[in-house]
Amino acid sequence: MSTHAQIEEFYKEQTIFLTGGTGFLGKILIEKLLRQCWDLNKIYVLVRPKKDKSPEERFEELFEYPCFDRIKCKNLSEKVFLISGDIQKPFLGLRVQDAELLKKETTCVIHAAANVKFDQTLKEASHNVRATRDVLELAKHMPNLKVFVHVSTAFSNCVHSHIEERFYTPPMKSVNLLALVDDLDDNTLQAITPKLLGEYPNTYIYTKCITEDLVKTNLQVPKAIVRPAIVTSTIQEPVPGWVDNLYGVIGITLAAALGILRSMHAKKNNRARLVPVDYVANCILAAAWKTHRSGTTAIYNYTGDTKNMITWGTTLFELSKHVHNCF
Repeated sequence: MSTHAQIEEFYKEQTIFLTGGTGFLGKILIEKLLRQCWDLNKIYVLVRPKKDKSPEERFEELFEYPCFDRIKCKNLSEKVFLISGDIQKPFLGLRVQDAELLKKETTCVIHAAANVKFDQTLKEASHNVRATRDVLELAKHMPNLKVFVHVSTAFSNCVHSHIEERFYTPPMKSVNLLALVDDLDDNTLQAITPKLLGEYPNTYIYTKCITEDLVKTNLQVPKAIVRPAIVTSTIQEPVPGWVDNLYGVIGITLAAALGILRSMHAKKNNRARLVPVDYVANCILAAAWKTHRSGTTAIYNYTGDTKNMITWGTTLFELSKHVHNCF
């Protein structure tokens, strides 16, 4: 049996609890699962209210995105179900009945939710740690759980010159960070944040590093940590070039194309570690299968193929060639 067929077989009759399902990567994960692994049992998607829209309204709008066009002929309501909650609230803001349902039915957890803003305060970024703690605590009470997958970032340990697929000592234990942000007032916390960060470039990276250690020390089931680099638009599936946001490189590209951004601080000869979101989704789904198969905890750095890596200089040159054709 091919690896592709083995992965499909693994997801047969699985019940997946997915956080971050309404995000860029989450949409592609859902689409891929429904298109390639229709024999799965259910996908429970955690959805929070946002911009005056209820979780129910956001859930209904989710499948209106073009990335789902290829599977709209299927009855998606048979497979995908809403779980109302919020990773920024205690215990994920779950209702008691929903928490019990997840504990009873879930066989695979994919924790992809995170606040990815680089300019957030440490208190705001600490929700990345707190939410992961609460997801892990929920997972401890899932008797049928086979695997837990945490989506981190390739830059979580960027203070090291060479990053291996292993755990690193965090700058602070999760319990100490959460106690700190709970005990200190905002002004004091803001004042000491630069000292706490040290060599870490921002609070997002800082908290993602701490979160990895939290995953390491919790939950006695096979676990995988997937560390993607800079996630960009799809390269192939479900359609080439699809994106739903203006984060990171996408925002920089648009701003440069419009003439708003005239310069960027970057070394032209450095590699641009850009990875297509559909490849990242494939990596996550394959990691869950392989980790369950091995029965051990594994870490996967997904930063692209070094044999086919372009530089920032090449990236800017290629973008400039196409900008005039688009505007």
